[in-house]
Amino acid sequence: MALSAGIQAFEARVVRPALQEIVDSPALDRDYQASLLDDAYCDFSDPIDELIQSLRKAIGRPAGMTLALSNRVRPAGIAEIGGHYVVSVVYREEDRVYASPGVMFWMKFNNKLHAFDHRYDSAIANLPIEDITRKHILDHVLTSFDFYKLYAFADRPFPGYR
Repeated sequence: MALSAGIQAFEARVVRPALQEIVDSPALDRDYQASLLDDAYCDFSDPIDELIQSLRKAIGRPAGMTLALSNRVRPAGIAEIGGHYVVSVVYREEDRVYASPGVMFWMKFNNKLHAFDHRYDSAIANLPIEDITRKHILDHVLTSFDFYKLYAFADRPFPGYR
């Protein structure tokens, strides 16, 4: 699905520079392989693509740029799709264009993929793209990736899981 000119401008101005900063991080590079993928990425033989396509299906809204992080060393005995984290910017167009982050990764405790439909600002359900900043993008990735590192390979469900 082609993204509107407004979304493309937002991604070029805010999303790409913020996510590229993460991809270029030398500290992250020690333990994770980072990739920045545009909305047209598609390689059905790749676990990252499986995560992206599953996330888009679960969220049910158009997605744009995606940050993919893969553990350089994957724990033994995990599923093939395990050890990968993706976060995409997902959009909703109404009277304005709104964006939010969607996250997906496999979790060991139940051997399933988990999709998370988040917000850039927890107090605002519908945040217009004009109000989203580099800080929103970076803060969300830091928080959700910390959650991934804490719980993806845990034997028990994360707090609040039903």
